Amino acid sequence: MSPLKTLLSILSLFVVLGLMAAVYPEGGISVGDYTLRFPALTDIFVKDDGQSSDSAGVAQADPEAALKEMLEATRQKEFAEFSDSLNFYEEFFQKGRTRFDLPNDDPTWFDRFFLHLELAEMDSTVVHIVHYGDSQLEEDRISSTIREDLQSKFGGNGPGMLPPILNTPSMNTSYWNNGDLKRFMVYATADDMATHNRYGILAQMAELNGNAVIGLKKRIERKDKFPHVGGYATIKVLAGNRGNLKLKLTYESSYQDSVGVNEDGTVKYKKKTKTVDAGAPQIEKMKKLAVYTWKLADTTSSAKINLSGNTDIYAIAADGKYGVAVDNVAMRGSSGTMFHKIDAELLAESYKAMNARLIIMEYGGNLVPGTSSKNIDWTKKIITKQIKTIQEANPNADILFIGPADMAKQVDGKWQTYPALNMTIKALREVALENGLAYWDMHRVMGGNGSIMKWVKKEPPLGFTDHVHFTRRGAAYMGDLFSEALKMHYDYFKFRDVHNINDAKLKEIHDYKNSKAKGAAQEKPAPKKASKKAPETKK
Repeated sequence: MSPLKTLLSILSLFVVLGLMAAVYPEGGISVGDYTLRFPALTDIFVKDDGQSSDSAGVAQADPEAALKEMLEATRQKEFAEFSDSLNFYEEFFQKGRTRFDLPNDDPTWFDRFFLHLELAEMDSTVVHIVHYGDSQLEEDRISSTIREDLQSKFGGNGPGMLPPILNTPSMNTSYWNNGDLKRFMVYATADDMATHNRYGILAQMAELNGNAVIGLKKRIERKDKFPHVGGYATIKVLAGNRGNLKLKLTYESSYQDSVGVNEDGTVKYKKKTKTVDAGAPQIEKMKKLAVYTWKLADTTSSAKINLSGNTDIYAIAADGKYGVAVDNVAMRGSSGTMFHKIDAELLAESYKAMNARLIIMEYGGNLVPGTSSKNIDWTKKIITKQIKTIQEANPNADILFIGPADMAKQVDGKWQTYPALNMTIKALREVALENGLAYWDMHRVMGGNGSIMKWVKKEPPLGFTDHVHFTRRGAAYMGDLFSEALKMHYDYFKFRDVHNINDAKLKEIHDYKNSKAKGAAQEKPAPKKASKKAPETKK
């Protein structure tokens, strides 16, 4: 059949059906107990008004429109809930005393670092946080608390990197050396500086000329404040890729030995230790750096390294299998103005070898006494130079600057905050933010000018009587405050991750919050103006 004939047949059928609908009785035709009905034309050709009817003829809303309305209501409810949570975080980010100052006030600044921490367990890697600073960090103060807090949350063990020669003892790791090692530091006086610039990641090194032994062991504390500082699973030696070096690592391994039978007939065990030879290390050689790595069969809290040869030794690292490590790099008397004096290529290779993803620069205290309006521009330039040096050596790391704490000197027999302290803090904050760094203001955290006097008078004291340095308790408190501020950003990171809040959705939530606030302001009735009365005349 041709298309034309097919069309005519269909039209004919519609005509017949239309005639039947027109002449068919409205009440139908009764056949016995049954009634035959035929739909009327008005039932067949109904104008679409965007609604449907149920069996009773009641108009129903368009399903698509209803679905859209429901989704929008759900979205509004979700946004309202998210808005409340965001208010909690943003209140801290904007007004919290322990908050971070961030470039462009961006609270997502730490996201890249947190991603590295979360991937550490999955990838069996250790993420290093290199904590540079002045004498406030000596004895592993502040760093040890940050380390313990972060290792408890993200995994990890060990004290991180230690210099080959540690002159100031650590309060949680017993560390010793003897033999043919000579120490050089880039931040020292001329007598203690090397004739080259190969100082490495810790801004110091030791020349090995012969034989030496380095030992490290977790200190046994009664209260065991730092349980994660032991349990080494990975040990590294960072050395120069020149000369020659032979290494041997031995460590203590714990085991249970049967020593008899208990009264109930069970085997009685006693914990014992044995010395284990770790075998040959894995060796990775770069242009200027050689990294020797042992992956231990058992974790240990006591190890000894025998060295022989002629080369530079930059660091000994004791870490866990994965997680986070915090390296305490205390430089007494340093203002942090010497990073540009370190061999740039060696520094870059070291950061890469140690997977350093966050660099903390805690300086300023040693700048304050000599700072004035005459040299503040020099201070900004020299600190900028150090930041640029680290950024070029490690572009994949984030850098956080911690400014000086409150510090005082005696003036006419009374303790007063250093006059140049606030000027120095302002300059350091500006330099940090201009160069993309986060800034943490210890001065503000403590309570501002005069707070060091209160810390010294605390019982027990949080500050020493020199009104500059923290006591161990004060340093631990400061470390906890820092960790809690960092965890607030991590909670914010997880909140956005769990609820799939990307930048676009975050903007929508803020727009919703702003529109609600604007609407509430418009609905608020204007205050009534007080009626003006004519002044009463005195009679």
